[in-house]
Formats: sequence, structure tokens, C-alpha cells
Amino acid sequence: MSKILRRLLPLAVIGLATAPGLSLAEESPITLSLLPLAQSQQVQDVRVKMVTDMKLKPRPGASDEEVQQLRGKLGAIKMPLTVSMQLHQRLQTGAADAQQRIPVTARIESSKMELRNSDGDLLPGAPAKGMPEMQFSALLVDGRYENIRWSGAAEIKMPPDLLEKAFRKTFDALAKFEGAQLRVGESLEMPLELNLPLPNTPAGSNAGKVNARYTLVKVESGVAFFDIAAAMDFKMDLPLPPSAASAAASADGAQAPRSLSMVLNGTGSGRLHLRLADRLPLRNDLDMSVQMQMPLPEGHRMDMDMQVQVNSEGRSEPAARAKGAGPKAKPATPTKTGKAAA
Repeated sequence: MSKILRRLLPLAVIGLATAPGLSLAEESPITLSLLPLAQSQQVQDVRVKMVTDMKLKPRPGASDEEVQQLRGKLGAIKMPLTVSMQLHQRLQTGAADAQQRIPVTARIESSKMELRNSDGDLLPGAPAKGMPEMQFSALLVDGRYENIRWSGAAEIKMPPDLLEKAFRKTFDALAKFEGAQLRVGESLEMPLELNLPLPNTPAGSNAGKVNARYTLVKVESGVAFFDIAAAMDFKMDLPLPPSAASAAASADGAQAPRSLSMVLNGTGSGRLHLRLADRLPLRNDLDMSVQMQMPLPEGHRMDMDMQVQVNSEGRSEPAARAKGAGPKAKPATPTKTGKAAA
């Protein structure tokens, strides 16, 4: 279970913290743009820290022996646990072709992770590698991402079609705000519904919502400053193997459940500094407080309290041009008096 959480939670949190930037100008009303520029290359260095405290809750009426057995399962691990992860992301676009289609490639090029106990000791056997190296490619066609492809994502243990559906939902949600207008002091909400079906679970049983609200605070020297408020609400049904399902039968002989429902809720806040000329997130910080309740076999429960910090810094790099490519696309110019930073 801890392995699943270490993969899904950072993905969800990172997804909130590194959402594509909003292209804004200094004067209101301001037209928003969420699409990357052609022939550009951006790099994000991301740091994630997750501090987790786990507590086992015995079922009502549990015997002293059962309680001791439960406590023994966590007794060797000194809480809280701290997961530290660093990853390097690169987003690159090519020149538009004759049909004005823009190739987009995003890569996680390197990632490392540490897992330590409350004494600061590395846990033996903990994986040193964080997110697997992956590459996402697509064509930007009329404001939509088409021909989505993934490679190197086998370690996530999620079918490629589910990955494609999850990211297409993200892209479609962001596309709804293309061309919208925003004034200083106003907010833009980006709700996203997730559905991650698992084998042997009912349709729609693993669903949740993520919402991020961006409030434009000010625009100075071509950089837009946002405050972020985030929330997540997720429910996941985890299928039980036959042996565990039998052990979960109640004392009165009732039918054992085939799955256990995990409930996860979280809220957070942060900030985004966005450079307008090239739509580059210069700085993106998010702090999340997440609580999880997970029923265990025989009526027991595990409660988890997680404090998550995500910090990223971005920079632009010269984009490699293919042979025969046309002239390099000009960056979008902020409307009216918006200043483009170098």
C-alpha cells in the first residue's frame, strides 16, 4: 500500500503544482492563454518533501493480543517518515508544420528519492529512484493535444490508455480557459475530475476531484504573481486477494468485502510567479496537508497524516531547430502596457 501511495500522491500533488502557466498582461481586462509557444524549451527543477505519520486504529472490541499485533507491525518504524524527491522536467516544442500543428515533448529526465525515519536514518531497502524516467509526446492542433503517446512509464503499473485518458482530462480542463479574461484581484479555478479504474473493482469506484484556484495578485516587470489555493478529494477501492478477503469476514459470518475503501482529503496553498513573454513558471510553490483513512481486514483502520511541500524553479533554454524549419516563432506579446521580461 505504501508503494502505491508514494507513486499516486506525488503525481497528484505535482500535477497541481506544475499546471501550465497563465499568459497574462499587466492591464485589465486580460486575455488568458494556456498553450505553449512553438520552438521553445523550458526546464523545471522540482523538489518534493512528504512527511507521513501513520497510526493503526484497532476495531472496537479488539482483544489485547490483536492490539499488540497491530502495534508490532509499525513498532519497528520510527514515525514520522520523510520522503524527499527531486526530479528534472523538460518541455520542448518544435516549429509548426504547414497545417499549423506544433509537436510537443515533455520528459522526466532524472529523479531520485530518499526515505528516512524520525531519527533521520535511511530506511534499508527503500528505493533510491523516484519517478520513473518518462516521455510524453503529442501534437498541438487548434488548441488541443492530439496523438498523445507515452514511453518509459511501465514502472507506474498503469495501462497506457488510462494514462492517456488522465492527461487528456487535464488538457481539456485547461483548454476551457483559453481566451478567458481576468483582472488583478480576480481568480480562476481549475477543477479536474479523476477516474482511475482498477481491475476487480466497480466502475467509478476510484474517483476524485482536484481543484486549484489561482488569484492574480499583481504584475510587475512582465511577471505575473499568483496566490494558489488547492483542494483534493479522492476515494479508492482496493481489491483484496482471496486470502485477505476471507480474513476480513465479520465474526457473525457475514460475507467478506471484496475491496477496502481508502478516503483521501487534502487542502493547500502556494504561489506562482509567471513570466509573460514566454509563459515560463519562474517559481511554483505548494504546501498541502493531506489526511487518509484506510480500512484494514477484520475491521481495523489505518490513519495517515501527510504534510507535502512541492517547490519548483523554471528556466528557458534555447530550442533546438530542425533542419529546414521555418523562422523561429515570436513569443506572445502582452496586450496594451504589459512588459515582456528578458
